[in-house]
Amino acid sequence: MDLVANVIMLHNVSDLTNVLADMAAAGWRLTRDLVARLSPYMREHLRRFGQYVLDMDDLPPPLVLRLLGIVEEGAG
Repeated sequence: MDLVANVIMLHNVSDLTNVLADMAAAGWRLTRDLVARLSPYMREHLRRFGQYVLDMDDLPPPLVLRLLGIVEEGAG
């Protein structure tokens, strides 16, 4: 069960990183305070007792390092 939880959190971290990078590219100012309020342990989108179809040919894109340019509160 730990493996499943870790995979879910890794997926959520990847999604959060992409959203934050898009926000930064759109001109949003990302602060440590803003990012500190986020959690990779989101689970509302999971169907706990649902049926899942696994398509092993549908590979996810590789993880890419994306620098977010997070600033200290009050800086810049």
